[in-house]
Amino acid sequence: MRIAIVSSLFPPFAIGGAEEAAAQLALGLRDAGHEVAVVSTCRRADLKHGDCRIDNWEGIPVWRIAPWNLYWKFDQALENPNRLRRTAWHALDLWNISTTFPLDRVLSGIAPEVINTHNIDGLSPVVWRIAHRHTEAIAHTLHDCHLLCPRATMRKRNGTPCDRLCAGCRGYAAYHLLFRRYVKLLIAPAKATAEVHKQAGWPAPRIAVIANGLDAAPVQVPAAPQDGPLRVVFMSRLEREKGCETLIRVIEQCRQSDEIDFHVAGKGIYAAKFENLCRDFPNVKWRGFVAGSAKQDLLTNGDVFLQLSECHENAPLSLIEAKRYGLYLIGSRIGGIPEIIDSAEAGMLLQPGNASALFAILRDLRDTRKALRANRATRVKGAGAYGRLEMAQQYAGAFRSLLDTNGSRLAVRRASAL
Repeated sequence: MRIAIVSSLFPPFAIGGAEEAAAQLALGLRDAGHEVAVVSTCRRADLKHGDCRIDNWEGIPVWRIAPWNLYWKFDQALENPNRLRRTAWHALDLWNISTTFPLDRVLSGIAPEVINTHNIDGLSPVVWRIAHRHTEAIAHTLHDCHLLCPRATMRKRNGTPCDRLCAGCRGYAAYHLLFRRYVKLLIAPAKATAEVHKQAGWPAPRIAVIANGLDAAPVQVPAAPQDGPLRVVFMSRLEREKGCETLIRVIEQCRQSDEIDFHVAGKGIYAAKFENLCRDFPNVKWRGFVAGSAKQDLLTNGDVFLQLSECHENAPLSLIEAKRYGLYLIGSRIGGIPEIIDSAEAGMLLQPGNASALFAILRDLRDTRKALRANRATRVKGAGAYGRLEMAQQYAGAFRSLLDTNGSRLAVRRASAL
């Protein structure tokens, strides 16, 4: 199949797991023998000539366009726009007409049989209408709640998770539903995400649940339990909704402990706060943004992995990767996290924002850390080996079902265009 993956951001310009999931899928589909191209965005200043450019990423062509908006999504963390500017950005993104011509031109160059959209903020829903000019086989992957909530987090301004859509979000979600006719399949990495969208009015098109997969480096499990403090890893996008305030409260409670070390990695608005904590608290280690061997080293030498999200989380790749490495997982009981921490052997769940419960859990694990380390090989084995190829095979099956359903109409449309 000839497949176009459309994602508003794509490596090396990535800010979260959505971009990494799209990248893993592109690699998996390519390795399975499909012809894959990616469509993404860049800064307007990066377009030297014309309205698009073509990069090469891991042997996959990445077509980049630059729709007009107040800022590029990748630069948001650097620019830290105020609320008014963010609101204006979202308003323009509801129907960004500047996307139309360059996207149409790029898709004409790719001539895809299937188009799989991922995060479309920065491209706007116009992407589906333009995609429909080129194929009826359009699938959208749900990485968060962007179709339902402007913040994509299902979370109020005061930090409280939303049980249902507020009045503003109901209007926002209804607007996206206007484009439902262009999308033939939704793909959700977690059952919880699929259910939230069904309840919000997306019973059709059908929703397929396909878990995120990634290929991790071979896990080197320590041969024997080691001495030393309990090593707690927090590797995340460093924003409030990811539980940064909860972690800071726990770190402050553990400031006198020399038996618990916190290793914090990531980037975001809380990065400076964690850097300062590293200077003030000797048991806090600041790792910055990690990738490659640095991330492998962090996970290999960790004992416990924290996923403290306070928003409707989907299926965090960092949590899946930590599970593959055999770390003991502590996660919030929200969204798709319980689908990953699915047994007492894998880890524990707690209510979002419950710092006192987290402190008690870490204190107990501190006292039993030798047994925790001794059981790591068992956890690695229990995590299984669901990688990007397995994920790609499931996606390919879903794509073929779209072509089987729409193939005759596609043939008629293409013949009439000749």
